[in-house]
Amino acid sequence: MKLLTPLVAALALVFTPPSVQAVETEKTVNMSIFWLDGDIEPTSGWHGWTLTRCGIGENLLQIDENLDYKPVIAESWQKIDDLTTVFNIRSGVTFHNGRAVDAQAVKESLERAINITDRQDVVIPIDTISASGNTLTIKTTRPYATLLNMLADTVFIIVDAKAAEQDPAGFKYKPVTTGPFQVESFSSETGLVINKHTGHWAGEPQVDRINVKYISDASTRSMALQSGELDFAAQISPADLSILEKNENLNVITGPNLRIFHIRTNFAHPWMQIPEFRQAVHHAIHKDVYAEKIAGGIPARGPFNKLLSFGHQGDDSYPYDQQKAIQLLDDAGLVDTNGDGIRELNGQNIVLQYISMTNHGAQARNIGIAMQSELKKVGIGMDVKQMENFAEASKQGKYDFLFERWTSAPTLDPQYFLESSFKTGARGNSGQYSNPKLDALLEQMDNTLDGDKRAALGAKGAKMLMDDVAAIFLFYQRGNVVHNKRISGVHKFVSEIYYIDERLGLANE
Repeated sequence: MKLLTPLVAALALVFTPPSVQAVETEKTVNMSIFWLDGDIEPTSGWHGWTLTRCGIGENLLQIDENLDYKPVIAESWQKIDDLTTVFNIRSGVTFHNGRAVDAQAVKESLERAINITDRQDVVIPIDTISASGNTLTIKTTRPYATLLNMLADTVFIIVDAKAAEQDPAGFKYKPVTTGPFQVESFSSETGLVINKHTGHWAGEPQVDRINVKYISDASTRSMALQSGELDFAAQISPADLSILEKNENLNVITGPNLRIFHIRTNFAHPWMQIPEFRQAVHHAIHKDVYAEKIAGGIPARGPFNKLLSFGHQGDDSYPYDQQKAIQLLDDAGLVDTNGDGIRELNGQNIVLQYISMTNHGAQARNIGIAMQSELKKVGIGMDVKQMENFAEASKQGKYDFLFERWTSAPTLDPQYFLESSFKTGARGNSGQYSNPKLDALLEQMDNTLDGDKRAALGAKGAKMLMDDVAAIFLFYQRGNVVHNKRISGVHKFVSEIYYIDERLGLANE
């Protein structure tokens, strides 16, 4: 490890904001996050995940480590009829600026989110929201089974809407919320500095200050844990995790999570519109080997982990079978006519473009290389590229295969992922997949209230994607968090929306 010391020191300078490099108090904690966007406005995309991961933002209710609803800003709630739900707002809640949170403040926050969010997958059919004292009443225009799930989404983090209106530009980088920690400074390049919210409803936090460092590379996070630069990090690679488990100064917590790693398919390209071609690709590649040997994950059977009631419990629709792949390609008329080893469509060599992001790590690139080798055996070419940011390439459709990671059921309902990632025209559907049967199923889910029936529809939708080869579902991640023994109150959440909360403390205090 002596050889790593200079590198760790250099990385610490790269990833640590100037304010973080200042003299730290005894009650300071250093943690890392592996993803950070340009701002932390919760109504924008998935930016609110940073707020809930760092204990900055809170919802009316959240999903706890046992996958149960946890009362937060709402102390309790009651469904009055098919359209009406009443929430009792917890007494003693304050925003970071000291303003008291009552039902009116919550109403303002929810209405702001509804009016300005760019997320079409979180649209709630609201009729009215009314407030009286600490009683908030939400009435929908139709029966809406996933109201609680939606209100747990980070778009609906409770914020001081008046503060946002007064300073909309500054609010994006320093939102006024209710969590146990509040933002002191934010940099999209290096991370955040957050301080304790002394007026938090659960009591004053034990930790005074947290330096939240943005470190996208898993190996760098691992080295920082070993050197003592970090007190907490999540999603360490399997290879590094085996080293950290032997470190007597660290606690390693592992368990399932809801993240699916898959390869999105671009249906705008002519070969991808041929079902037999997509099936052949699936048969040609050894997905289970990639999952277990390269990624250290759990082989996927569709988008949803089978620990969920709507997860697929059966076998792979298109298991590894290269002879079957060759037969499908031959039957589809995709043959090599010039003897160069690459099959053609309309006289054009089929050479696929596989792209991933550098922060997906070596495993994403190595999976691409393994695919490249196996596809070549059945006469399909593929170029493997890794780039700093594939947002533009994704938007413009300059790929055949796009390596992605999604938390498929962050609020424990299947509709979110199916709708936001595979519904015709959805924001997350950059591959232009379109299946009228899936779209109709999603409309049916809009009007299905019974939980068991929703789960059955979710499982049916997932099976549609598998049978139609809408994407290559590779593996479910084995989740982990690692922290040193000077801190306490750390929990491993199945839903990756959360990392720390008001329970974070110092072990010896």
